[in-house]
Amino acid sequence: MYYKGKLVVLVNEKSQSQAEYTAMAFKAVNNSKIVGSTTAGADGNVSEILLPGGLRTFISGLGVYYPDGTETQRIGIVPDVVVKPTIEGIKANRDEVLEKAIELINN
Repeated sequence: MYYKGKLVVLVNEKSQSQAEYTAMAFKAVNNSKIVGSTTAGADGNVSEILLPGGLRTFISGLGVYYPDGTETQRIGIVPDVVVKPTIEGIKANRDEVLEKAIELINN
């Protein structure tokens, strides 16, 4: 048996790596919605490069794509419903993204 209810996944620009894979997987489910703002676009494996002077950096050497071939790296996972916190909402101690998610579940 599997879950047949509504599924809402919250993401924002801080969502990266495994969170992006998870959001992409849930986006493929019929009764799901991704809500929030576009993710970081920082998915894929990580390879370390050692530089002179003891410095190091990291790159991703793996392409990540939606099933239709659309790239996700440097682009991110685009939500089905874009909602961003506003200054007015923050001043009022509201979580507008969560409020939208609850609205989608209840309707």
